[in-house]
Amino acid sequence: MNDRVFGVFTLLLTFFYIFSAYIVEESFISDHIGPKTYPYIVSFFLISSSLFLIFKPDIKPKWPEFGKIIEILMTALILIMYAIFLPIIGFVFSTFFASSFISWRLGAKLSSAFVAGLIISVTIFILFRKILGLSLATGPFGF
Repeated sequence: MNDRVFGVFTLLLTFFYIFSAYIVEESFISDHIGPKTYPYIVSFFLISSSLFLIFKPDIKPKWPEFGKIIEILMTALILIMYAIFLPIIGFVFSTFFASSFISWRLGAKLSSAFVAGLIISVTIFILFRKILGLSLATGPFGF
């Protein structure tokens, strides 16, 4: 029953997503897959997935234990905090903290998680900002 409820919720959310894409006004300077086409493509996969959950649910779903649910909620909270603090403290610091936490929760030792977070944040910053020339959130130190 849980799969069906989630499938119906996802289907309704997808219809809202399609409507949101429909009301976007395209400028005359847009590529072939612009601000409307891409959400329509994503919507196709969302509708397919939600219909699969509605019509072919898992017979005996196995829910994670309470500790794992708390861990999932903490990770979601970290990602929300990442989005909030990204424009305030910048890309490098916020990505460092978020990727370090996620690496730690995936099983790395705390010191290894910090090293992984540092490598991930600096590498992505150099790749996107310096090599590709994309704009990233800059914090008080300019990175």
